[in-house]
Amino acid sequence: MDFDAVITGDRRIVARFGEWPEELHDTLLARIRALTSELEARVRALAPSRTDKLKEEIISKVFDDPEKIKGLVTLEGGLPGSEYAKAAALEYGAPGRGGAFKVRAYRRTIQQAFGRDISPTSIDVSAYSRIANIDAHLYLRGGLAGTEADAVTQLQAVIDQSTKAFNDDA
Repeated sequence: MDFDAVITGDRRIVARFGEWPEELHDTLLARIRALTSELEARVRALAPSRTDKLKEEIISKVFDDPEKIKGLVTLEGGLPGSEYAKAAALEYGAPGRGGAFKVRAYRRTIQQAFGRDISPTSIDVSAYSRIANIDAHLYLRGGLAGTEADAVTQLQAVIDQSTKAFNDDA
């Protein structure tokens, strides 16, 4: 039986077989679901949490195809491009090298000025350019860091147990 366990894209665990013995498939699928769930929990724990909005957008999926089982932890697929850009800036950093971006004009209500409370006042803030200077905060890649060997060991143990059970029955 041909087996290949691969950690790819910093977030995927892929297991491939030439053929799927049913008991092996079911046991392996359960183990990959558990590993993917554990990875999602680690990624959520590492995600920046100023507003917790990013944590809400982290999802996990398990794909059960005829030739492979794949676990994936990523961001929700239907987000606007600006949300992906923010998430990427947090994951990879934005060092500010020519990274000026435009901020649209907006209205803001203030209740404090010069350290004193004032009655709520609405003010208009004009559009401006800003240079991002964000340090990388590895939440997606950081969740997987150091766990690859353990994941492969667990998958190999599932295969070894299933192979032993299959050989004992034969």
